[in-house]
Amino acid sequence: MNEKNSYEVEYMYDESADILGIKATRDFTYHETIELDAGLLLDFDEDNVPTALEIHDASKRLDVPKNSLNELIFFHMKVIVDAKSISINALFGVLIHNKENKQELESFTSNNYNIPNMVADLVSA
Repeated sequence: MNEKNSYEVEYMYDESADILGIKATRDFTYHETIELDAGLLLDFDEDNVPTALEIHDASKRLDVPKNSLNELIFFHMKVIVDAKSISINALFGVLIHNKENKQELESFTSNNYNIPNMVADLVSA
């Protein structure tokens, strides 16, 4: 992605642990992880740009069969940071019984981390 604050991602899914990991494909230096919710982790780089999302109990959170997370059709996540909060809105495209389904995940937490205001998109290619 060449648009400002828009980054391509790759993903991995560990079916036995039911953990979905999504990570920016660009080079970055990790800085910190913020727990938005129990088992929902958002990583930021040293420039306070979101770089990765880790979802524990992913099939339960997204209400999909585990095998549908082995190959995402698409992924788009918007991260919004302001003085008070950090929020995400993520949309996942998955196949369930050979039919495309869209699953949404939203979460937020207080911005107690002094991350500056920003909006960023993480998307699959």
